[in-house]
Amino acid sequence: MANKFSRFNKSNTQASDNRSSNVKYNVISNEFVEWEPNNFIEISHKSYDAGNDGGAGEFYALSRGYYASGNGDVEEGTPIYQKSLTIPASEDVLDQFISALDKVMS
Repeated sequence: MANKFSRFNKSNTQASDNRSSNVKYNVISNEFVEWEPNNFIEISHKSYDAGNDGGAGEFYALSRGYYASGNGDVEEGTPIYQKSLTIPASEDVLDQFISALDKVMS
């Protein structure tokens, strides 16, 4: 389900140290693992461009969330992201991560 949500296809503006930074995120590819009635994990490959303030690059993200039930201010079925883990898109780091995951799962 590539680009199921366009959450990261937007610009985020953040202020830090009295500077403003316009970081653009783009989803390169993503997959979803869904279970029970409304839970999901999004596994995605993303890129970012911080413009003149910080360069550009890629990373992987594992994001856990659920789909809203329609109670309150959020429309039913809207994805709500709760937690996220980002991993640099470095071959060495990815190899170590996958190796560690294989060890934990065996």
